[in-house]
Amino acid sequence: MNKKDLECAICLSRFNQPKTLKCMHTYCLQCIQKWVETHGKMKCPICGQEHDLTKEDLKKLASNTMISQLLEYVMKTEDQKPTNCSFCDNQPAYHCSTCQLYLCGAQCVKQHKAVPLTKDHPLYTLDKKEQDGKQINCQVHCNTPLEFYCSNCNKSACKKCEHILRCYQKQHKVIPMSTAVEKFNKDANDIVELAHKIEKTLTEKQETLTKDRSEFDSQLMLCRTAIKIQEKKLLRKVQEKSKELLIDLEIIYKKKKENFDSEVNDIDSKITQIKNLIVSTNTMMNKPEEIKTLLSHKTTVKAVKDKVLGTDFDQSLQMRTITPNFIPSVQLDELMNTEGIGRITIVDSLTYKVAEDDEHITVTKGQPFVVKVSSLTECDACQLAATLINFSSEESPTKVEYDENGHYKITGRCNVEGDWQMKITAGGVDIKGSPVNIKVEKLGLVHIIDNISDYGEHIEVADVISDTDGYILVSTLSTDILKFNQSGSFVAKIQAPQDFQVNGMHQLGDGHVIFTDQLGKCVVMCDDKFQEIHSFGKEILKCPQGLAVNKETRVLYVADCHADCVFKFNVDDGTLLGKIGSEGSEGGQMNEPQDVTLTKEGHVIISDFGNKIIQIFNTSDELIKFFVCCGGKYDYIVSPTAVLMDMDENIMVSSHEKLQLFDKNGVFIKRIDHEDDGLCLPSGISIISKRPRRVAVADHGSNNVKIFNY
Repeated sequence: MNKKDLECAICLSRFNQPKTLKCMHTYCLQCIQKWVETHGKMKCPICGQEHDLTKEDLKKLASNTMISQLLEYVMKTEDQKPTNCSFCDNQPAYHCSTCQLYLCGAQCVKQHKAVPLTKDHPLYTLDKKEQDGKQINCQVHCNTPLEFYCSNCNKSACKKCEHILRCYQKQHKVIPMSTAVEKFNKDANDIVELAHKIEKTLTEKQETLTKDRSEFDSQLMLCRTAIKIQEKKLLRKVQEKSKELLIDLEIIYKKKKENFDSEVNDIDSKITQIKNLIVSTNTMMNKPEEIKTLLSHKTTVKAVKDKVLGTDFDQSLQMRTITPNFIPSVQLDELMNTEGIGRITIVDSLTYKVAEDDEHITVTKGQPFVVKVSSLTECDACQLAATLINFSSEESPTKVEYDENGHYKITGRCNVEGDWQMKITAGGVDIKGSPVNIKVEKLGLVHIIDNISDYGEHIEVADVISDTDGYILVSTLSTDILKFNQSGSFVAKIQAPQDFQVNGMHQLGDGHVIFTDQLGKCVVMCDDKFQEIHSFGKEILKCPQGLAVNKETRVLYVADCHADCVFKFNVDDGTLLGKIGSEGSEGGQMNEPQDVTLTKEGHVIISDFGNKIIQIFNTSDELIKFFVCCGGKYDYIVSPTAVLMDMDENIMVSSHEKLQLFDKNGVFIKRIDHEDDGLCLPSGISIISKRPRRVAVADHGSNNVKIFNY
């Protein structure tokens, strides 16, 4: 037996309370607890598989009984180890668990292995109190091994060393050399282990600082470049505005100059006319016969007088005082004095961090999603900005909200398929984890798990659920449970140990599964391997179908299509608590109910196959509403089979050849499948992924499983 098999891979010491994870690797309970407290999730150091473990999950972890028994054997064997071999005076090195003999590592163990009757006996290697298997000899008495160590003198000794006798005489603390070496090596290993941890922490810190320095220098260069660009941009803008003002001024000048020139020419013309009139009039003096000419000059003078001495002429002269004027922008001066060309903000982008699970996400087209951001301190959410964009430069709006305790949530929605990125910045700098890569998948049918009959005889698809690890489990009205991954690839076949016909299934969340047995007409609770824990409901149930459990009240609801009601049991002990409904078509009555699910408030939703309706009862088993849409091509419910409530509190219903989605009030939202998808008789549905929103449908009529994005 290899002693490493008894050592925990986390603490590198012998197991203490060995517990086995679902990946079948074993660690100390305390090591698992410390890991979960430190990292949030348990990541197996051997295989890398992650496990979400709550405090309750830790208490329910299975003990590794084989390792516990081996540890008990080892401790007992070591404690009872004699000083001599069972056959000679040498120190024992091995123990035979079959013969219960201690054997030395020399001739005795060789003879033990040579004898035909004992050669195959398992041997346990005893702890040796030596270094690397080599004997430590005294430096004074060369061939004599060191056997004693004085803790007071800090000296080692062999049997021939005289000073060890003096230590005994002085009642010093003398211990076996092997014990001293073991204690010393343990202390040394502890120091080395601590030093390695410190070295690792310092190295990680150094790498972080180096990365931060590089990012800081890079951002510094970007800031310098941005300032220069802003300076040139503003100068260019000022020059452009100055040029525009000069052009406007030139236009005003040209227009006014034309007006000035025209009026000056007009006045010059009038002055010339008046002067000529004066000369002509003076030449006509003493010549009364020129009366006609004089009257003409009089008319001309009067006309000029009316124009020159009139009010209009005075007003036109007063308008000549209008001159261009430049008024500097006061707002620009104030803005430059206060804001300048920009400002520099210092924001520690490393204060913010995108949640690890949100760095890469997958959603369906149009599905709302939330990216969580945490901060070491409570900061202003306004410092955070998020841009959602795809590679075609199409943008989608986002909303940043503070969610208390240093946590923020950024909501978004992508209405175009393909690859998107959400760039999250603080003060213009990307935070840790940004950009978030988002894959947007198409809506509708994405996978078909076909050829179900290839996995066994008389296999008929009945129901489908998702297990705690995200795998798809398909019941087949037999003892065979088929296991697939979310892409539809076959993983394994789980076989129930007894003669069951597994029909409707429900995942309890703690790894246990509860299902209806069509053959035994009962309900069975089993573990994740479908090993029966207990069963109940016999002589009560007639034809149990779908089922659901209220995790808070521990009430199990079972739809019985032949009893025309939903039975209520205590899921832990199987006690019958009552029933909902009775045979009939009136409100609250049922006709072949097929499935049942629960709302967050604990209300009971029942698919009534025969009455072609969905009925909802409150926690007091009173009918509060029912809905049946009719008249529309897609919202018409035809004999509903399976029903569930999804994470958005919408009700999903499978009925004849279709899969529909309603809100919690029964208002039709959409049809999830398409007419060409070939749904025949969907008998079971299960949400197998929240992001992307994905539902698996057990199509009994086509004997396959169809997976839809919605």
